[in-house]
Amino acid sequence: MTIHRTHALTLALLGVLATGTAIAQSESSAAAKQNTKETAEDAVQDATVARQQAQAAQQAAQSAAATSAGGAVTADGAARAEVSAYNANQASIDAQAAANMAVNSANDANAAKSAADGGTAQPANAMAEGRQAAVATSAATSAAVSASADAQAAAQEAQEAVSAPEPAPAPAPAEPATAAAPAPVTVTSSPPDSVVGEYKIDFAALDTNGDGSLSRAEVKSNATLTGEFRAVDNDHNGRLSKEELKGWTD
Repeated sequence: MTIHRTHALTLALLGVLATGTAIAQSESSAAAKQNTKETAEDAVQDATVARQQAQAAQQAAQSAAATSAGGAVTADGAARAEVSAYNANQASIDAQAAANMAVNSANDANAAKSAADGGTAQPANAMAEGRQAAVATSAATSAAVSASADAQAAAQEAQEAVSAPEPAPAPAPAEPATAAAPAPVTVTSSPPDSVVGEYKIDFAALDTNGDGSLSRAEVKSNATLTGEFRAVDNDHNGRLSKEELKGWTD
């Protein structure tokens, strides 16, 4: 009788353990599916933001083009407006490309969710794929936001360029004064990231976000660098490094 009871108890314990394992696996699967669902929803929201930013960039580019075509007060202003319109258009193209990448990545995240829900993929695998797609979506959205900001900054630069007035006439030369002792010569030095002359660049002052590179928006206070931004941007990533600026000023 004791042997039979022990055998029955063993079977009961094994049944409890099996049931517990099945419940744990079910809960783990459910958690993975829920995580994949939330990840996909986040990716879709990011892609929506990216599309909105691309649309804003396109509107800014159109505005800059119209501003440039409308004429300017001065010839210099017209030239600067034309450059700004070009920069705005390029930024708009970059924003649209980034938005397309965000949408594609969001679709990948949704595909991972569908695979998890439909049982065509292991929930844990689907969750990993969904997270990877969401990260790609977020990065593409950030790129779209940056490009949109550049396009809007360029549109503003175009507006300022066309309305810039003629420079004030130079004052008449003064009567020659009596000879005076020569003024003392003062020797100054420039910081490593600055260049003395027409192209004086204070890199640290322009790099307002401290990321070690300059965007179109950050250099808009320097008309010369703004006009030559595309030429200086050797790797065409929409940002200027210290090395690129050194090659431009040397």
